[in-house]
Amino acid sequence: MVDRTEQVALSDDGTGRLTALMEDVLADAYEPQPAALPGPLAIRTDSCTVDPPFFGNGDIGRLAVCHTVNGLAATGAEPRLLTLAVVAEAGLPLALLRRTAASVRDSAREAGVTVAAVDTRVVRAGELDRLTLSVTALGAAAPPPPGARPGDRILLTGPVGDHAAHILSLRAGLGYEHHVPSDCAPLPGLLSALRAAVPPDAVRAVLPVTDGGLAEALHRLDGRVDGVIPVRYETQVALEALGVDVLDAACAGVCCVVVTPEAVGSALTALRSHRYGREAALIGEVVEGPTGAAMPAGDGPVRLR
Repeated sequence: MVDRTEQVALSDDGTGRLTALMEDVLADAYEPQPAALPGPLAIRTDSCTVDPPFFGNGDIGRLAVCHTVNGLAATGAEPRLLTLAVVAEAGLPLALLRRTAASVRDSAREAGVTVAAVDTRVVRAGELDRLTLSVTALGAAAPPPPGARPGDRILLTGPVGDHAAHILSLRAGLGYEHHVPSDCAPLPGLLSALRAAVPPDAVRAVLPVTDGGLAEALHRLDGRVDGVIPVRYETQVALEALGVDVLDAACAGVCCVVVTPEAVGSALTALRSHRYGREAALIGEVVEGPTGAAMPAGDGPVRLR
C-alpha cells in the first residue's frame, strides 16, 4: 500500500518507481508483451490536458483513454492496444497518480483494449497543471467509411454539452457540476454494435463530438439540422449561466454518425440498445452543394431550423 500522504518527488524522475506504481494498479489491463496484431494496423496518438484534471465522475486518465480510442474507432478500426506516457508535477499526491492509473485500467477494460507500455516523467512543481497524459492507440485497420453524401441522415449518439457544462462549472465553482455529470465514455462497443446492425457502407461517416462541439462536426459534414438536438435541461441551464452556446460545447462521449436514409431505423435501434446510446436521435441530413454534390468538408453551409 502507498501512504496517502506520499507525493511525487523530482528525484523519482527516471527511477522507474512511478512506472512500477502505474503498472501495479493497471493489473490485468497491462500486458507488456502482447500478441502481435494481425493484418494492417491503424494508429492514433493524443496528448491530454484538462483543468481540473480530476472531476466529479472522471479524471484525466479516463478522458485520455476515451478520447484516443473513440477517435480510432470512428475510422472503422478496432482498437486493441494502448501505450501510456505520464508527465507529473513534483508534489502530486501519489494517491492521485494511483487514481489516474485505476481510471486508465477501468476505461481500457471497458473499451476492450490492453495497455502495452507505460512511461512516467517528473517535472518541477508549477511547470504544468499537475498531470499530462499522452496515449497512443493501435488497432486492426478496416476500410474507412465512404464519406457523407447529399441526402444522408445525421444522428447523434446522445445529448450534447454535458462534459463542457461539468468541467466549466467545476472550474468556476458554480455548483452545476453536481447535477450534470461528464459524458466521458469509451465508444468502440457502441460503434461496433452500430456497424453490425446495418448493411455494409450504410455508415457513411463517424465524427466524435469533442473540442469545438457539434458546430464543428456539422461544418465538416455541411449538414442541415431540422430535428431537435438532444440537450439535458440541467446542461442547458448550466451552459447559459456560463455564456456558452450548446453547439460549441465540448463532449467526451458523443459521436455524430452519418447513415444512409434506409439505415436510420436500424441504426437508431442499435444505438439505443447500448448504454451510451440510449438517447440517440436523428437531427438532420447532409445538404447538397450548388452542383448537386456534397460540398468539400467545411466549405458548405450549416443550416439550423
